[in-house]
Amino acid sequence: MQKLIISAFIVALVAGDCNLQCPSGYMSFKRTPTAANGRTSLWCVKVILPDEPVNITSAKALCKQDGSVLTTFENEDERLQLADALIAGLKEKQRTVGAMFLDGHRTSQCETQDMSVLKAAPCNNPATAFETDDKHTDTTFMLQSWAHTEPGGTFYEKEIESCIQLGISQFERRDKKINDILCNYAKSPTKVTASDLWNFGAACGRLPDFQ
Repeated sequence: MQKLIISAFIVALVAGDCNLQCPSGYMSFKRTPTAANGRTSLWCVKVILPDEPVNITSAKALCKQDGSVLTTFENEDERLQLADALIAGLKEKQRTVGAMFLDGHRTSQCETQDMSVLKAAPCNNPATAFETDDKHTDTTFMLQSWAHTEPGGTFYEKEIESCIQLGISQFERRDKKINDILCNYAKSPTKVTASDLWNFGAACGRLPDFQ
C-alpha cells in the first residue's frame, strides 16, 4: 500500500511538472532540482533592454515591473542563451558590444576598500566573495565564468566594484563572460567610452505558470 502511495505521488509530480509553462517572451531553462537552486525544475528568464543604459536600481526595477527578479545563469547552455539574447537586443540598437546586469553582488563583508580584508578569506575567493539575492539558481558555474583578469575589484570614490554584468566584448577572453562592476553607474565612470562595459539592461527571472 505504501509503495502504491509513493508511486502515485511521483506520477503526480511528473504530471504537474509537465504543466509548468513560462510566460510569453521568457526563455525556459530546465534544471535539475537541487538544494543549491531551491529545488527548481523550470526557471523562466527574459532579457530586458530599455532605451537607455541602466544602473543596478533601474535594472531591478525593470524586472519588478515585469513580475520577475534579477537573475543569472546556472550552466553553460544558459550562459550562451543569455549571451545570444543580449546580442540580439544589442543588434536592434545597432550595437555589437555591451553588457547587462545579472543577479550577484559582493557579500557585505567583502564590499569594502580595506585591502587587508579583500586579500584574506573569504573575500580573496570569488566563489565566496559574491552571493545572489534570488535562490532559484545554483551559482557555482557562474562564479567560475569570469572574464580575463576579473573580478577586478576597482575602487571609485567610496565604492568598490560589487555588482555583476554579462558582457559581449570585442575581446575574445572577455566575450560572453562575467565582470564585476560599480553598481550605481550605467557606464563605468573610469572608462566612460568603453561601450562594452555599458549596462544596457537586465536578465530577469521568475517561476513558471501552472497551466
